Amino acid sequence: MTLAARKAFDEAVRLEQSGDMDKALVSYLKAQELAPNDTEIAYRAASALLQSGHAEEAQSQLRRIVFTEPDHLRARASLGNCQLLLGDTANAKQNFTDVLELEPENRNALYGLASVLLKEGKAAEASGPAKRLLDLLPDSAATLTVFAETQSKTNQYSTAIAAYRRALKIASNHVPAMVGLSEVLLRRSRFDEVVELTVRTNQLVPNDPLPLVILSDALAGKGALDDAYEAAQEALKCDRRSTAVLVRLSVLSRKLGNAGQAMMFALDAHDLDAQAQGPLNALGATLAAGKFANQARSVLTALSSGKGLDPEVRQFIEDLIQNDAEDEVSGSAFPEPSGAEKASDQPTPEPAVTRADTETGDDRRAESVSGLLPGDHEPLPNVLGLRRQDRSSS
Repeated sequence: MTLAARKAFDEAVRLEQSGDMDKALVSYLKAQELAPNDTEIAYRAASALLQSGHAEEAQSQLRRIVFTEPDHLRARASLGNCQLLLGDTANAKQNFTDVLELEPENRNALYGLASVLLKEGKAAEASGPAKRLLDLLPDSAATLTVFAETQSKTNQYSTAIAAYRRALKIASNHVPAMVGLSEVLLRRSRFDEVVELTVRTNQLVPNDPLPLVILSDALAGKGALDDAYEAAQEALKCDRRSTAVLVRLSVLSRKLGNAGQAMMFALDAHDLDAQAQGPLNALGATLAAGKFANQARSVLTALSSGKGLDPEVRQFIEDLIQNDAEDEVSGSAFPEPSGAEKASDQPTPEPAVTRADTETGDDRRAESVSGLLPGDHEPLPNVLGLRRQDRSSS
């Protein structure tokens, strides 16, 4: 390493330690230009790229390091993190496994492997590396959160809740723990706690639809359908192409006696994903509520019959939507559900959107991956429905 490269490298390290990652990245890249064959500079530059959100550039650089030095375990684990972020779970899993064979207590590899297994739906298998990581890092919010997720997804709810709460004692604004705890509490029908927690989470990440959808489900569970609808509307503003949120809005619209809107949301969801059964179920339920049994049957069997949504039935639905918009006759064509019907049709206390349904879920875990490197960080509501509920209860 030349004197000039050493000076730039030391400056980059100082900036990184002070938390100024953008300037640190510039200095690392400058040092790399001055010493292109220095592996340590290349690795630190790649790590800075990853932490700054440049996963593809980091992956390219880390691949070169691993190719020239296959036993550079830190680079291989970081390469796995890049691949996990970019959705290449097979190669990420292989790299994490390779690292752990040589260094069983590598923290990034343990975290990464647990994350990959959770992404693959193998929560029981993920609990192994998550528990080993927890033994190494018992006071890490990110570690406690990934362990809690393995427990939640293997129905160990009490253990999961305890781990999430412990994570939040360490880092009160750790968004992944806040979201995970909200999901578990929702399954336990602890709606008031979910409302409080998701409102606070939404303040931190206002552009993430998931906390708003969980909030919507909790409000619906409490019977506050108008408020639940408002929360779901806010979620849709965050992700206009979410079929799950559109289906949630369709279901809530139907329960509120808004048949035209219910069909419109369901049809929009179907147009976004013609192979999904959820939008057709929502559409069929609204038609059935309006006593259009033949059309409802056609819609509900559209996928299983292999023919898709019948064009004539679609036109019939579009005409109903148009009529509803023009003269608001939905009250006569689609009677508003009775109190008993609303109660029996209450949503199951499960979030309508999961991490797998949104890119932000993966981004959220990715932030925790970089948090195992240096430093966690997080970002503020306007959950409209709560105001009306607060007024009505005062």
